[in-house]
Amino acid sequence: MVFKEKGFAATTVDDIGRRAKMDRATVYYYFRGKKELFREMVNEATSENVHMAERMASLSSPPRERLRGLIEGLLQSYVKHYPYLYVYVQEDMVRLIKDGSSWGKQMIALNHRFDHAVFKIVQEGLISGDFVSERDPRLLAAGIMGMCNWTHRWFDPNGQVSSAELAKVFADLVLDGLLPR
Repeated sequence: MVFKEKGFAATTVDDIGRRAKMDRATVYYYFRGKKELFREMVNEATSENVHMAERMASLSSPPRERLRGLIEGLLQSYVKHYPYLYVYVQEDMVRLIKDGSSWGKQMIALNHRFDHAVFKIVQEGLISGDFVSERDPRLLAAGIMGMCNWTHRWFDPNGQVSSAELAKVFADLVLDGLLPR
């Protein structure tokens, strides 16, 4: 939670230790610093999201059902991995992943795999006629993911709206906009 409150750059190992009710030496016993701790949390969540998206893309069910499942899965993940997955999205992701490290390269690869899975669902829906749009499927996929990712600015998992309700609203918004008229 301290990463969300203060941002990645402003958070110190002392802040993390205080929040976890331990001293900074204990944090350093397990991690080399805040960057390693943050990266480990984000990597696990991102890997789970990629596997979920690829699983959705590989199903034989109609694209409409797969896209709804993907949106639901992503928003459930944001709650499960709250707040650090939101911090990753909120912070300058390009700066965090393009630092030349092996972690950065791994995150870039995971992001590409995720994007490809979303694109695949959208493209298959357009090809099958389940979705109707003359727009570039990559642009449509990016818009859908942008809508989900922007929730880092306002969604509170402990608020009045659940992730399930939010996913339903988002999926209905996207899918009703893509259905044949």
